[in-house]
This record gives sequence, structure tokens and C-alpha cells, in this order.
Amino acid sequence: MTRPLRENRRSDPFSEIPPEVGGPLRTLVPAMAEEALDGIRHRAEGHGAPLEPEESDQLHALLSAALGAFLERVEHPDGADGRGESLAAQFRAYGEHEARFGRTLECLHTAMRTTAAVAWRHMAASDPRTHRYMGPIGEAIFAFQEEISTAAAQGHARVRGAGVDALRRRRTRLSRVLLGETGNEYDARAVSGLARAARWRVPERVAVALLHQEGQVEPAPLLPGEVLVDLDRAEPRALVPDPEGPGRPRALERVFRGFGVVLGPSVPLGRAPESLVRARDLAELVGSGVVACGDVVRWDDHLPELLLSRDTGLVGAMARARLAPLSALRAQQRERMADTLLAWLESGLNANEAAERLSIHPQTVRYRMRQLEGLFGERLRDPAERFELELVLRARRLLGPLEE
Repeated sequence: MTRPLRENRRSDPFSEIPPEVGGPLRTLVPAMAEEALDGIRHRAEGHGAPLEPEESDQLHALLSAALGAFLERVEHPDGADGRGESLAAQFRAYGEHEARFGRTLECLHTAMRTTAAVAWRHMAASDPRTHRYMGPIGEAIFAFQEEISTAAAQGHARVRGAGVDALRRRRTRLSRVLLGETGNEYDARAVSGLARAARWRVPERVAVALLHQEGQVEPAPLLPGEVLVDLDRAEPRALVPDPEGPGRPRALERVFRGFGVVLGPSVPLGRAPESLVRARDLAELVGSGVVACGDVVRWDDHLPELLLSRDTGLVGAMARARLAPLSALRAQQRERMADTLLAWLESGLNANEAAERLSIHPQTVRYRMRQLEGLFGERLRDPAERFELELVLRARRLLGPLEE
């Protein structure tokens, strides 16, 4: 008696659920769909990619249809084929839509997991007589989720196979046009046309991200659909729209975690090549070790280093001229004096604070400062001279001894 039941349960868990379980839950479908959508919105906002109103409406319709179809299957396990095929067609169409815009199905997978959890919770809280069927109900939820996810994947794969390569080529061309690599002047009308063909919403501002990763390069980071990527080149990069938009900085940190990314400044769209040049400047400093690498190294955070390293010959000449009084000292003593003078200048001429910076006794700082006053004389009392001294001492700390 038990073997046929187990075999049937494996093939269709809906047959193990009494049909009357579904009826009382029909009135809760709108509330369940809204609760699931709230969870999806919250997760999307946490990742810095809030849902657009159109996306929310589309997902709400899909979730409502899926919940209704699930309960239809519970109530009529042998007669829901027509509605099931209609639902599969809806999810195939959704998969096709996402593929056309170059997006993955991650949003849908999140929606399915969230909705499954919501449905399970509502069923568990319903009539206590249904508790004995929670095992097959759980199996039915996962089987149903797999069916509609498969339908979406089929639609997604069909479009990707038909047109994703062409879309990727259009997006790559758009990226190269925006970055001035086609030899043409920036033309807003031409860019608008290319953007429409590439299904890319034209932003007001962009920033260039140059990617590099220690060791193995693959897999590439999974970037949001609105980011233009051009990874098949010696200098892999991405064009990030509205890099300072709500939640975007945190989203970039998450997306690029584990990848070294140098992010150029945010600039108006027509000046995108400027962001690329600035990102390359910063990438050189990261490559040479002047600036520490990280998941996202931002150009705006390293302006002093960029400025001081721009012309090391000029900075070196300035260092030799301004730090000439230290040249007569032994190398080790010269380093101590340079460090003490910089700490004193950075501390607003406060010996106690300079001592804290150097982790030495304030009296030691005062002793060294008396020696430095003997070497530099009145120059330490001139604000303009102090500014130039601090400038070259900071460059020295960043780039190493420059006065030699």
C-alpha cells in the first residue's frame, strides 16, 4: 500500500495535498504577493539597485499569477494543465524581456525564493489540520518554483542565443564611442541613437572603472545591466552610470568585492574620456604601490597622491631646494628630522600632538625642533615657507627621498 504512494509523491507532490487546503488561501493571494514584493524591494535597495516602478508592477503581476496557479494546482492537481501552460508562457516572456536588456535572472530567482518562503509561512499558519501535509506542500512549492524558473530560463536562453551577441557588440561600440576611441567628436544625437540600439538609458554622469585582479582573472564580476562593460581587452573596464547616485557607492563595493577596481572621477557623459585618463593615472600609482590596492580605489580619495606624483622631476627639484638645510646630516638623522618636521607641520605646530603622531616623548620633539630652527631659521616662521616645506615633505613620504 505504501509503495505506490511514495512513487506518486515523487512524481507529483500535489497529489498528496487535499484539495480543500487551497481554498481558504485564495483570499490571501494579494497580501502574499505584496509581502513577497516588499521583501524583494528591500533586498534590491540593500544592493543599491532599487526596482523601477515598471519592474515592480511586472513582478507583482507575475507573483500573483504564480500564487494563483499554485493554489489552482493544489485544488485541481489533474486539471490545471491549461493554466500551467499559460503561466509558463508568462515566465518565458519575462525571461526573454530580461535577456533583451542584457540582464540575468537573478532578480527572478530572488523573487521566487522570497515568494516560496512567504507561501510556506502562510500555509503553516493556516488551518492546523493542514500541518500534517506540510511535507508534500514543501515539495510542491519547490517543484512548482523549479517549473516556472525553468520556463523563464528557456525564454532567456532563446533570446540570448538569438541576439545577445549583437547586443553585446552594440554596447561595446557605444562604450568605445563614449570613451573617444573611434576618432569622432562627441555627438549627443549620435550617442542617443547608439544608446537606443544598445538598450542603454543615457545618464547625466558616468565614471570609468578599470578592472584588475590578483591571480586568476575569471570569473568576471557580475555587473548590473545598466553598466557598460568592455572586458575582452588588455585593459578590462566598465562605464558606470550615475556613480554617485543613491546606494551606488555601496553597490559598487559589493559588486567588485574580490576584484581590484580603480574608479575614475564622476564626469558629465560628454567628458567620459577624461574619467578614463584619470583612472589610468590612479591605476599607475596602484600598480607601483604608491597607493594601496583594494576592492574599489576611488580617484577622489587620492588627489594629493595624484598631484604630487604628476611631475616627480619638478617635485624632486623643489625638495632639493627646500630641504637643503638637511643635506649635511647623516642619512638616519636626516630621516628622523624630516619625519619630525612633517609631524610638527601637520599638527599645527603643536609639539604634543606631533609627539603622539611619532609615538615619542614631547620633549624629544621640542629638542629636535630647536635643532631644526637652527637649520631653517626664519623660514619656519613664514607661513608660505611652511606650506612649501609640508608639500615636499608629504611628497617625500609618498615617493621616497627626492632630494638626492
